[in-house]
Amino acid sequence: MYQLDRLSDIANNLSAFERDCCITVALKIADSSCKMDAYEQSVFLSLFDALERVESEFFSSNVYEIVMLGRNAPSAAIYAEIKKLRESAMEMITRPKMKAFKASIREKLLT
Repeated sequence: MYQLDRLSDIANNLSAFERDCCITVALKIADSSCKMDAYEQSVFLSLFDALERVESEFFSSNVYEIVMLGRNAPSAAIYAEIKKLRESAMEMITRPKMKAFKASIREKLLT
């Protein structure tokens, strides 16, 4: 379906805003609030995994660890932290911009 061999290149060329969108999608997947199907979730988590672990304009560098804990060792405390980060990020990003980000990634993976 998608050209997954392009994920690393796409991740390396994301703008700061797009990186924040990618991190937010990973947060949504980690706390099961994402409505994408399992395949799409795996694609976007792979994109997240390909990101260089640097501080973003919105998130501190520990966000990567929080996502990983949500994926691998979930707990009520981790889910609460993820929810706080996710909701705060979505206020900044807005739903239309998030939808546009996801559409642009899908398009880049198809071409």
